Amino acid sequence: MRRLLSALTVAAGVLVQLVLPVASRPVVQAHAVAPHVSALPLRLSPAGHGVLARLDRPTTHVFQLVGARWRNGTLDAGTTSVEFQVHRVSGWTPWTALSAEDGGADGGSADALRSARVRGTLQTAEPVWVGDADGVRARVVGRTDAPAALPSDLTMLLVDGGTSSADADPRPATTFGGAVAEASASRPTIYTRSDWGADESLRRSACPAGPDYSPTIKMGFIHHTDTGNGYSRAAVPGIIRGIYAYHVQGNGWCDVGYNYLVDRFGRIWEGRYGGITRAVIGAHTGGFNYDSFGTSLIGTYDSAQPSAAMLSAVEKLFAWRLGGYYRDPTRTSVLTAASFSGSRHRAGTDVRFSTVSGHRDADYTTCPGHAAYADLPAIRSGIRSVMGAGFVRPAAAPSTVKMASGAVDLGANVLGKQTWQLTVATAGGQVVRTMSGTATRSTPVAADWDLADDAEVLVPPGVYTLHLTGHRADGVVARSWQTTVTVTPPLSLRAPAQTSLNSPVVARGTGIPGHKVAVSVSGPAGAQPVGTFTVSSAGKWTGASAPVDATRDLTWTAADTQVPTYQRNRTTRVGPTLSAPVGPTVSVDAGSPVTVQGTALAAPAATVRLVTQAKAATTPTTGPVLPVASDGTWSTAFTPTTPTSFWAVDGRGLQSAHAVAYPLSSPTAAAPTDGYAGRHVFVRGNAGGPVPVTLSARPPGGSWATVRTVTAGSDGKYAARLPIADAPGDAVKWRISTGHGTPATGSVTIQPVFAPTVAGPTRSGWRKPHYLRGSAVPGDVVTIWTAPAGSTRFVARGAVRAAADASWTFRFVFRHDTVWRVTSPSGTSATGSTVVVPSIHAPGSVASRHLAVVHGRAIPGEHVTLYRRLAGATVWKVMTRMTVPAGGRWTVSLHPRHTAAYRATSHRQTSRVVSVVVE
Repeated sequence: MRRLLSALTVAAGVLVQLVLPVASRPVVQAHAVAPHVSALPLRLSPAGHGVLARLDRPTTHVFQLVGARWRNGTLDAGTTSVEFQVHRVSGWTPWTALSAEDGGADGGSADALRSARVRGTLQTAEPVWVGDADGVRARVVGRTDAPAALPSDLTMLLVDGGTSSADADPRPATTFGGAVAEASASRPTIYTRSDWGADESLRRSACPAGPDYSPTIKMGFIHHTDTGNGYSRAAVPGIIRGIYAYHVQGNGWCDVGYNYLVDRFGRIWEGRYGGITRAVIGAHTGGFNYDSFGTSLIGTYDSAQPSAAMLSAVEKLFAWRLGGYYRDPTRTSVLTAASFSGSRHRAGTDVRFSTVSGHRDADYTTCPGHAAYADLPAIRSGIRSVMGAGFVRPAAAPSTVKMASGAVDLGANVLGKQTWQLTVATAGGQVVRTMSGTATRSTPVAADWDLADDAEVLVPPGVYTLHLTGHRADGVVARSWQTTVTVTPPLSLRAPAQTSLNSPVVARGTGIPGHKVAVSVSGPAGAQPVGTFTVSSAGKWTGASAPVDATRDLTWTAADTQVPTYQRNRTTRVGPTLSAPVGPTVSVDAGSPVTVQGTALAAPAATVRLVTQAKAATTPTTGPVLPVASDGTWSTAFTPTTPTSFWAVDGRGLQSAHAVAYPLSSPTAAAPTDGYAGRHVFVRGNAGGPVPVTLSARPPGGSWATVRTVTAGSDGKYAARLPIADAPGDAVKWRISTGHGTPATGSVTIQPVFAPTVAGPTRSGWRKPHYLRGSAVPGDVVTIWTAPAGSTRFVARGAVRAAADASWTFRFVFRHDTVWRVTSPSGTSATGSTVVVPSIHAPGSVASRHLAVVHGRAIPGEHVTLYRRLAGATVWKVMTRMTVPAGGRWTVSLHPRHTAAYRATSHRQTSRVVSVVVE
C-alpha cells in the first residue's frame, strides 16, 4: 500500500504542476542561526539507592538537545548508565538513558584528527531531542548490586539550536521531478543549509580547509538520528542546527556527520557542506565514509515505523544520487575499510555491502533502528522503481588504442529491459559509427567498436566520444553516459632534427607488434627506399641495420604496410659542428689563443660564423664570415680573457654544440697548518676552471710523490684529501699543480691524537630527549654505546663525526636507567650513567571537591607511588600505588578539599614536588 501511495503522490505532483498555476506568497527569508552548547559537570553523590553522581539544575537556558561526554573506557554499559530528565512547560519528563555515539569518522580523516584534538580521550553520547526545555536533572546509576565505577570527567551537554521566524516555512515547497519520461534523472527538492539556518562560521573555524571529496559514490548508508519522533514541521530546522552544533562542538567533527537528513514529512535536507551534487566525505559510518554517502532519518525507528512520506523521499533521494553514478540499488558494492574502533571490519579489508545498506551493516550499532532496517528490502525496490530505466557501471576499455590495432569494448548492466544506442563521434561532433541493441538484467550491453566508421573504413587518429543512450518500451529514458577514446597513430617516426656532416643517421619509432614499417629518405633523384623493418613484440622498430650518411639534409617517410594511407615524416638537417678542440671545455694559458675547427654543409657558397660570449657578458659577439671548404671543413681562432662560451652558426641559422674556453693562471691552495697523526686534511683552492688538479706530498724524511688527481668544478673550486703520517712533531709538505702557471705549496704540522670524552645528564624523564656531548679528534667517527643500568652488555646506538673544533653531539632518548660510553679510532671514553625519574604535573589551583587530575610519565611496567603532604604538615602520606601502563602515562583523578603538595616515586627515584591550591 505504501508503494502505491508513493507512486500516486508523484503522479499527483506532476499533474498539479502541469494544470494549476503557481501563486506567489510572501516568504520569510531564512538566515543563519548560531546554536549554543553548554556543559554541566556531574558531582559525586554519596553511595545510596545505586546513584553514583547527580546533577540538579531546575532552571537553565532553553535547550532542545541533550547529550553527554566522559573519559573513554570509564563507563561500563553493563553496570552503569547515564540518565536524564528535563523540565518542560508540562513538567518533568521521565528518566531517559543515554547511549554511546555510534557514528564516526574514518581514521586519518580531517574529522578524526580534529576530534582527537577537541575531545582527546573523551567519548560522547548519542544526543536526544527533547523539544524546548529549561531545566535538567542527570544521574549515574548502577544497574546491578555489584560495585560500579563512576565515569571520569562526566559532563552533560545541552544544545540550543536557536529559533528563526523562517523555521515554519523555509521556502515555498516545489514538486519532485519533471516530465514522467525523465523522472529517473530528476533531482528531488532538497532544502539547503541556508534553508535550515546553518551558521557557516562554525564549520569554517572547525576545519578551515573545507570538505574532502571521494572520486565517486559506490553506495549509500541509511541512519536515524536517534532523537524524538513527535516533532513539528517548524521544529526540524532547529533539530538539524542542534545536531550540527553537537557534531562539531561535542563530537569534534568538522561539520554535520550526515550528507542528507529526511524528516517525517518527507522533506530532504542538505547536511554536510560541500555541494549536494558532489561526493562529499562525511562522518556518518565509521570506516566507510569514503566512496559513500549517508542519509539520516530524523527520529528513532526501533519500534516506530518511518512515515510513507519519509520513505518515499528516501527513495527519490537515493534514486537521484545512485543514478548519477550508474549504481543499481538492488545489487552490491565493495568498499575498503578504514580504521574505526566501532567497525565490524578490520582496516584494509574489502567489504561487499548492499548498495543501499543500514549503518549496522558496517559498525557495531543498532542504527537505523529495527523498524527502519526491516524496510530496507522494500526501499531498494522502490529506488529502482523510481530510477526507471538506467545503465549500471558502464565502462569502455581501452581508453587509448592504436589505429588499426584492435577494438574498444563497451559494457554496461541495466536496471531492466531497455533498448540502447552507442554513437561514436569525432572531436568536432561528426558521428562516424552507430550501434544499437536490447539489454536486460541478465543480458547486459555489449558493444565492440573496431575503430572503423559505418562504411568499415578505419578512422584516423584523434579523440572520439562514445555516447551511450537508452530507453524503455514505455518511453522512460535512461541517464546517458559518455566517455572519450583516443585513437593514436599506428606508428611513430623518430630521427635526429640535426646532425653533423657525413655522420650515419638511424630512423626508429613505435608501431603495432608484428606489422612492417617501410622507410624511405629523399634525395636528388627523389625518395629512395631505406628498408622495411618489423615491429617487435614490445611495439618498437629500428632502422639500425640501414643507417643513412648525412651528406645532405634528409627527409624521412615511414608507413605501416598494412595501413598505407597513414604516413609519418621527419627531417634531419646537417648543421655546423666543432671538431677541435675536443670536449665541452678547453683550457689554455692566460693570453694564449684557442684554435677552433669544425664542419658544416658543403653547399655552394656555404659559410659559418664563430659566436663567443664571455661569462660576464649579457650578449654574444658574432665573428666574421668564414667560408666552408668543399670537403665541409672550416677553421678560426680567438683569445679568451675570461671563461668564454663559443659555438658556430651557419648561414641557415643552425648552431653547433656549445663549448667553454678557460684562460688559466697559477692555482690557489690552502690547508690547515695542523693535522692529527694517521688522519687526513683537505687541501682546497681554485684552479680557474674545470681542469685536472694534481696533489703531491713529501712526508717527513721522504721525497715528493703524487697523492691524487681531482678535477675542479666548473667554478674552478676543488678539494683534495691529504693523508697525514703517524709522526707527531714532524710536518708534511704538499704541492698543487694544474700545468698552468706556478704550483702552490704548503705544509701541515703533525699533532698527536687523543681518546674521546663524553658527558650527559645524570637524571631524565621517561622518553625525554637529551644530548650526549664530548670531544674527539676532528674528523673521527665517534660511536655511542649504551647498556641498561647494572648490565655490561653495551649496544651501539649510533655514530657522529667530530667537528673541526673537536666537539661532537648526539641526541638520545632515555627509556630506562642507562649506562653510556663512546669509542673512536683513538680509544674509549670514561663511562657515565643516567637514571629515569618520574615526572608529575597537576593544576595549580582547583575549586573544593572539583576534579583535579595529577599525571605524569614513568617507565612502563614499573610501580608509581603518589604521596601527598597537606599544607602546613611535614609528613608525606601514600595516596595510591599503581603500575605504569604501556604508554608510560600515569593518571590519578582527585577531588581535593585541602591545599596539598604531591610527589611521585618509581624504582627508587623521586619526582619534583607540585602543589594544588584548593580555593
